[in-house]
Amino acid sequence: MKLFIHLGLATLLSGCQLLGKPVTVTEPVTTAAVAEVAPGAAAEPAALPAQLAVNDEPTALLAWVHYRASILGQLNEERERLGSEPLTDKVWQLKRTILQLHPDTPYLSRLRVQMQLTEQLPKLPAPLAELLSWDLVFNQKLLEAESAVSALTRLNAQQHDNIERLQKTNRELQKKIDALTQIEAQLNQPAVIPEGNNGQY
Repeated sequence: MKLFIHLGLATLLSGCQLLGKPVTVTEPVTTAAVAEVAPGAAAEPAALPAQLAVNDEPTALLAWVHYRASILGQLNEERERLGSEPLTDKVWQLKRTILQLHPDTPYLSRLRVQMQLTEQLPKLPAPLAELLSWDLVFNQKLLEAESAVSALTRLNAQQHDNIERLQKTNRELQKKIDALTQIEAQLNQPAVIPEGNNGQY
């Protein structure tokens, strides 16, 4: 009997705990709902890309990062655009430098730009100088690798010429040896004495 009373009380208490505040389900606010609520509010315009400039502003640095990324797929077009621009200000010169540091530029041109940029870096704003120093280090490593490959190619060509020259000398010596061998073979043959009539000498 006590068991039934305890079970009834436990059921009653658990039912009371469930009778708390009513649970309300709220739907998440979407951008469409916000647009419906405030139809008169003007949409915020998209931010314009920052202009390229030679200064230490973060927006200018970001603009240079975007510029470098945007020209990778259209280097020739950008070179043509830059060549047709009449202005040769600091931004134009920096664009030209970045384009000339690309690996498809001939070795001697990149070497010349490497030396020019090394002199210009201390005069540039620090963040921009740090950004371009990455290109400078990469180009330096590339120049060193190309120089090493060029030296190995020259050495390989010289060794190839030496091998051909030695092979030619070897063929000539072999001909001389063959000629001397024939002469020696002729000298070692017994002299043939002509026989007279009836086997008399």
